[in-house]
Amino acid sequence: MKKYKFTINEKDYNVVIHDVEDDIAELEVNGTPYSIQLHQQKKSKTPILVRKEVQNKPGENKVAEKLAPMPITAKPSSKTINAPLPGSIIKINYNVGDTFNEGDILMVMESMKMENNILAEKSGTIVRVCVSPGDTVMQDEALFEIE
Repeated sequence: MKKYKFTINEKDYNVVIHDVEDDIAELEVNGTPYSIQLHQQKKSKTPILVRKEVQNKPGENKVAEKLAPMPITAKPSSKTINAPLPGSIIKINYNVGDTFNEGDILMVMESMKMENNILAEKSGTIVRVCVSPGDTVMQDEALFEIE
């Protein structure tokens, strides 16, 4: 409720505004109640938030590209050893052409501040090393190609 005092043509008016809803105002002028229609929309003190369109910079989507599903042609064959969890490569114990046995430690990677040994699940020979020390890999990313 708001009270105002007006003087129009040297005549005093006491105005009490009780309620304003949409474009209808309930008020009293010198004790007489009126319901009036406003011609101007009530302005809100609440600011309207306007956001600019987000512009991506070159290279910002690299993480999203890595997390996107691989196309069928790019999926590693059954002759790969994949990362069991995301992390950083610390040490690689085998190079191209080296043979290994089941249970050998092929590499060491750090994940969640812990060093994890990557063990060979079967015997074989390294055909290609897909990563190097310092690289960061996602889960199921190829580490070695074997035969």
